[in-house]
Amino acid sequence: MLFRFLEENVISKYKKRSLLLFIATFLFILLLGLRLYYLQVVLYDKYKRLSEDNRIRILRVKAQRGFIKDKDGEILVKNAPSYNLSVIREDTRNLNILLDKLKSVVNINVEEAKEKILKGYYYDPVTIFRGLNFKQVSYLYEHLKNYPGIRIEMDTVRNYKDGFTYSNLVGYMGEVNDSELKRYNGYRPGDLIGKTGLEKEYEKRLKGTNGAKQVEVNSFGQVVKVLKTKHAKPGENVVLSIDYDLQKFGMELLKEKKGAIVVLNIYNNRVLLMATNPSYDLNKFVPFIKTDYWKAITNDQDKPMLNRAIEGSYPPGSVFKVMMAATALTENEITPDTTFECNGVFNYGSYEYKCWKKSGHGEVDLKKSIVESCDIYYYNLGLKLGIDTISRYAHNFSLGRKTGIDLPNEKSGIFPDRNWKGKAFDQPWYPGETIITSIGQGYTNVTPLQMSVMLSGVFNGGMIYQPSLVKGFETADGFEAKPVRINNRVDIDNSTRNFLLNAMYNAVYGLHGTAHRARVGEIKIGGKTGTAQVVSLKKFEQYEEGEVPEKYRDHSWFGGVFPVGDPRYVIVSLIEHGGSGGHSAASISGAVINKMVKMGYVSD
Repeated sequence: MLFRFLEENVISKYKKRSLLLFIATFLFILLLGLRLYYLQVVLYDKYKRLSEDNRIRILRVKAQRGFIKDKDGEILVKNAPSYNLSVIREDTRNLNILLDKLKSVVNINVEEAKEKILKGYYYDPVTIFRGLNFKQVSYLYEHLKNYPGIRIEMDTVRNYKDGFTYSNLVGYMGEVNDSELKRYNGYRPGDLIGKTGLEKEYEKRLKGTNGAKQVEVNSFGQVVKVLKTKHAKPGENVVLSIDYDLQKFGMELLKEKKGAIVVLNIYNNRVLLMATNPSYDLNKFVPFIKTDYWKAITNDQDKPMLNRAIEGSYPPGSVFKVMMAATALTENEITPDTTFECNGVFNYGSYEYKCWKKSGHGEVDLKKSIVESCDIYYYNLGLKLGIDTISRYAHNFSLGRKTGIDLPNEKSGIFPDRNWKGKAFDQPWYPGETIITSIGQGYTNVTPLQMSVMLSGVFNGGMIYQPSLVKGFETADGFEAKPVRINNRVDIDNSTRNFLLNAMYNAVYGLHGTAHRARVGEIKIGGKTGTAQVVSLKKFEQYEEGEVPEKYRDHSWFGGVFPVGDPRYVIVSLIEHGGSGGHSAASISGAVINKMVKMGYVSD
């Protein structure tokens, strides 16, 4: 009786508990097995990689950045060694403590460094400081155990033959930002990338292809053995069409002035000289830009980082009359013998349009209109052609359009027409605006480079070449010439070209020529001055030009072609607030041409 009671009550309860325990144990073992399966099978690759990275890592080998050379192979930009401080996040024990300790050795911004490191990849070193000095390198190597996760890497920074002469052409380098990291492959936080100029335009060619090393590291993350190496492919050298000595001379001429000088070879529009001033010092960006200097140049009202040759936009003034004359002759609207009377004032409707010469030029033919720069001749010519024809030719000659030069940030400027006026002001085009446009004033704004391309097209027979600063590239396979590209063609016949050459020659050497300050003794040149009005100067009419406050003075232009007997080059100079074109711009252009003669570029 007792046994049956125990069997029915105690033993049955024991079996139930055992069953529950068995089920619980089974479920635990099942879950443990599934977890082990997930970790060892499903996540095998991940943990294998993390495990291997504790001992074996893939380190990037940066490619040597390509050099930048002038037309004769003189190195303008090369590389110099730099000791950089990097941090590998996964090797740090406490990132905040590490950065605070490093701050006492190296002048770093802790918050910026931390943000940069956290954006980095697993086991990738992130550069937080460039240009460690000998004392800093020695101290950190001696105390490596106290700074877990740091690496001292040998890298390169740019080294310049002359940090000032070509800064707005070459451009500067800076650390890659977030948008650039997303846009381009092969970069990591802390890397340098071309930010402006040729460094940016030819970044892919200059950068090269990075290599890699498979290495074994110790517990401190230091390399103890190199297992495999994939060599980096260095970047290509970029060879410019710029002549360094001529560029330096041009910059010296612009000292204390604001403006630009451009010299083009008219048969390919390669740029021989592109000087722009004020400028800035590229050496201040090495090994990194100092905050005070960056604020100084970005806040400077003279805008030293503005390449005035391609970003400065100005009314072209009377240099534009060369294109007006070429257009009228090509369209058969006039002949060289066509005359207009100039008495100093041109009446149209109820308005008066004045010539720069108050007493007038008398009877003027086309040649005299160029030599003496008669405004009234072109008022008449503009009305005969009409704005539609004028704007069509201007656009074909690249005025008011980007030329496509191999530099970022080129501005298109403005050459107005009916459509532009309607969109900009919701107004029709008026004949008076055609009159003003005909002498390069009004809404028209162009860059010095556009004016150079226009003159080049007139005197090479109508070929509008895409201008370029680069001759070619030095690659692993040899020299690769950059092809010459044609943007457009304009119908300019030899008779028109020769007539304009003769007229511009007389503008320089004639008795009443406005461009006599550009004369060069050894060769014969042709030129045209221009004066671009900044504001209405009625209140300053009683003053001499030098007495007018600088900010109200006209811009000074000169456009030239040389040698006249066998045209090969055009030059355009623009001096902001330089007064009449016959003064500063013409003198500067003459000095550049004289320098080119002495350098052997041209001779009669």
